[in-house]
Amino acid sequence: MLALLLCLASGVADTPPAKAALPKLDSRLTEAFRAIKAGRYEESRRAVDDYLASADARHRGQAEFLLGLGYHRQRLYESARTHFARAAELEPDYVTTWFFYGFALYNLGQLAEAKQSLERFLAFAPEDAETVFGLGLVALDEDRVDDAEKHFLRAIAIAEAKSGGGAMSAGLREDLARYQARLADVHLRRDDLPKARAALERSLELWPDHFEPWHKLARVLERLGDPAGAARAQAKSAEALRRRTTRVPENP
Repeated sequence: MLALLLCLASGVADTPPAKAALPKLDSRLTEAFRAIKAGRYEESRRAVDDYLASADARHRGQAEFLLGLGYHRQRLYESARTHFARAAELEPDYVTTWFFYGFALYNLGQLAEAKQSLERFLAFAPEDAETVFGLGLVALDEDRVDDAEKHFLRAIAIAEAKSGGGAMSAGLREDLARYQARLADVHLRRDDLPKARAALERSLELWPDHFEPWHKLARVLERLGDPAGAARAQAKSAEALRRRTTRVPENP
């Protein structure tokens, strides 16, 4: 997901949206964006502040967006929300803001507002799988289970179509694994254990390093009367979590 988000922020997506190209980031803000990508958040904020202090800062909305993006990457969603809201007000045509704003609002539990923001971006890029997935997350949190299932299935279909039946990139496989794992949550809400198992197994086939689906699969297998399979799945979950917590981060 992170690679997609950073492509969106720079105005360069893996596949173009159906309606038009994403708006380009002001070239004078490129270094600030690169600093965010490298995890140098304070450096990015200083660069944005310098831009805003200049007499010819033509894209103040984009500058506010970058401030929000830095906080978003740090999971400081309240700070991110404030800057995204300002960016959307100043420069609503910089539509990438609506994508990130929607996810920040979702992470803050502001579901109605998140839905509205994600739908605004989806109107511009109707074939964006991650946005469709985000709407599924909102629907699931609002207990609109049927809507959540439709969104997750749509996200899966869009993502699978990207491969054209050929080999999938690592990023695409990981995205599809996340979508399948949340589809399993829909089935668990309905207490449909066989379908939940199938979705979790597909998720883990695509990306076995996610620890949470292994844990959920263990619980499903236990309920299905397979304690040995549950124990193996739980061991896989523990191992995946150990690898995640001991991994050296890519960015400082």
